Amino acid sequence: MSSPATEASPPHPPMRAGTVVLVLSLLLGLQPIATDLYLPALPSMTAAFGASMPQAQLTLTAMLLAFGLSQLVWGPMSDRFGRRPVLLSGLVMYVLASVGCVFSGTFEQIIGWRTLQGIAMGAGVMGARAIVRDLYAPAEGARIMSKSLTGLGVLACLSSPLGGLLTEVGGWRTALAA
Repeated sequence: MSSPATEASPPHPPMRAGTVVLVLSLLLGLQPIATDLYLPALPSMTAAFGASMPQAQLTLTAMLLAFGLSQLVWGPMSDRFGRRPVLLSGLVMYVLASVGCVFSGTFEQIIGWRTLQGIAMGAGVMGARAIVRDLYAPAEGARIMSKSLTGLGVLACLSSPLGGLLTEVGGWRTALAA
């Protein structure tokens, strides 16, 4: 006697467009948040370590260079291993790099941790774009991405004033923790 066929579990219900837009805005917003939030802290951070302005600029240059180049690696990895594990790995790496920045004892360590943040940000931004491509037809995907980029713009506009407030209230390490 054969056993009754078991039905596969139903696929996850699709996320509402508003939820997708919010998640995408946050993922795409990692880069402007990570850059604009800490810019008001640069003078006090540089003074705390007795660093030069070129060293301070290197924290941004290294992060942005790592961000751009890492997407060339994250993309094929997400095709091979899936979006979720790559995205989660990148987000965990980003949090760990942020903690590393906060507890850095030298300016060189901050440059290293900011470079790692850039690498990790690449996973978030690449993942956001890939998610849109996976979930939506081109026309609908363009609409969703447009709304998400509006959210990114809002985050970018709020990041610098928030960074200044955090630096004023809690010092430069607070801006790097956020």
